[in-house]
Amino acid sequence: MTADIPCAWRPDVPVAPGETIREILAERAISQVDFAVRLGKSEKFVSQLINGKASLTHDTAIELERVLRVPSSFWNNAESTYRDLLARQRDRTHHAEKTKWAKSFPLKEMESHGWIARETGPADQADELLSFFGTSSIDAYQGYWASERRLAARMSTVSAAEIPAITAWLRAGEIEAEKVRTESFNEKNFRRLLNDMRGATLLPVTEWRHLLAERCAQVGVVVVFVPDLPKTRCFAVSWWASRTRAIIQIGLRYKTDDHLWFSFFHEAGHLLLDDRQRSGISDLDGDSAAEERANRFAADLLIPPEEYAAFTAAGQPSKASVRVFAQSIGVAPSIVVARLQKDKVVPPGSMNDLKTRLEWAK
Repeated sequence: MTADIPCAWRPDVPVAPGETIREILAERAISQVDFAVRLGKSEKFVSQLINGKASLTHDTAIELERVLRVPSSFWNNAESTYRDLLARQRDRTHHAEKTKWAKSFPLKEMESHGWIARETGPADQADELLSFFGTSSIDAYQGYWASERRLAARMSTVSAAEIPAITAWLRAGEIEAEKVRTESFNEKNFRRLLNDMRGATLLPVTEWRHLLAERCAQVGVVVVFVPDLPKTRCFAVSWWASRTRAIIQIGLRYKTDDHLWFSFFHEAGHLLLDDRQRSGISDLDGDSAAEERANRFAADLLIPPEEYAAFTAAGQPSKASVRVFAQSIGVAPSIVVARLQKDKVVPPGSMNDLKTRLEWAK
């Protein structure tokens, strides 16, 4: 038979279960020597148990139930809570470090996207960030994101990038990618799909977005669209989650369809042409030769070189001629306009009304 004692254990500060044992022994006028004999333990062990220096195991909890008539569940819960609070107390000793680390992230924007909850205290905010990143500590976060990530990023060189913002954006992409099931990567089918997707540039965004994601998943490539964060500099990234599963993550830095489509085909080029073992997240701008190779792959796939050369040789393009040419090669006029602007065949900003403006859904 057990004593009638509450089984909840909810202290705010670490209190060893031994304190309760001490109180019970005092109330019942039982000496620690007699208690040790009745428990079948040494006096040294009992002293350590009462002073919180010895762990209270499940076996000891059952023994305490028999000797003190207090349920083993109470002792197990008390020990678990005590050890948890001790660990959290030790964790709070790194308050300054955690505060500085948390403040390095674009918290307001991450909260607005629903990636994290905004906490009131810096330490709690750091814990929320660690949960978001799926890492146990700041050291673990740094170790994971500094390791080989096999990333190839299409980035702007206009402003300096901030690693916390980049890693937050990438992690959001990882989380979305984990929700998508794919077939095993098939290079032949992926190349064939890329040719088919040229025609998707002509479709409304409400149609091509789901079509692109669905068709790519069928050939082993996850495509995710993730809202941008300030100072990431990333247009898009690609990486191999495994030997049979690739991921392309795309943002909307310039918010027009031509940039988005070029980014997709550029990253597809990385997946097809690069050594899968070569790059890491610390290599932010990527290998220049690899970037140029991916650029050329995307440019030539979207607009065949011979047709493009003939078109530009025919004279100064007009909006009407751009529309006709785009239709003849099966891509959106915006793709042609962007190429003409890049090659300085037409002035920057010329014919921008042929581009489609894109915005994130609210």
